[in-house]
Amino acid sequence: MTLYYLALAAGLIVAAGFLFSRAKGASIKNLFFKMASSLCFLLTAVCAVLANPGASAYGGLIIMGGILGLCGDAALDLKFIYPKDNNAYLRSGFIFFAIGHLFFNAALIWLNQLKWWWVLICIAAAFVIAVLNALSSKMLKIDFGKYRNIVIMYSTVLAATAIISVLSAVVTGSVAMIIFAVGAVLFLLSDVVLCFTYFSTGWDKPVHIFINHLLYYAAQFLIASTIVFIA
Repeated sequence: MTLYYLALAAGLIVAAGFLFSRAKGASIKNLFFKMASSLCFLLTAVCAVLANPGASAYGGLIIMGGILGLCGDAALDLKFIYPKDNNAYLRSGFIFFAIGHLFFNAALIWLNQLKWWWVLICIAAAFVIAVLNALSSKMLKIDFGKYRNIVIMYSTVLAATAIISVLSAVVTGSVAMIIFAVGAVLFLLSDVVLCFTYFSTGWDKPVHIFINHLLYYAAQFLIASTIVFIA
């Protein structure tokens, strides 16, 4: 357990440093800083598995989701560093994170043995939320443009993670699932801010970038930490 606490503490320190550095703008230096921060939540998850070997199957799925999240992190920052390839990097970021959330959802469904029709209802609700988000874009002064379809796809997967995790917390009442639900909701809020940053105007100020990454890293470290609470 000591290794887990050391990894978590180190990760929080590195991530905090990145938050303030990244708020000043994107750069190669901050890309490596971001990668270090993302590696830290992966290290936290690995150490959590070592502390709780009985949760290795669940932990493996969480780690796979984290690895894909790291890839998504790199892609989304590269779009600022190489603006000519903005389209490719942004789409890659969406895809990496979407697949990562599929692993998170698989971990939740497998661990809690959720009934298939519960899962289908959660996915349907998530899709409705994603479509309503797209339909309300004009009212919110958001222009998804050519990214509308991939935003709907990604929003569905992301919302599904939040809904399934909340359902898991309600059904099981376990500490791990409550922490996961909090993390998933923070992840969703992070991407709400990111949505405005990417597709609206006036949301790219340092404070918005700081809030986006604060919510994101809080979410990732919480999700990684659920592994130690699995009975």
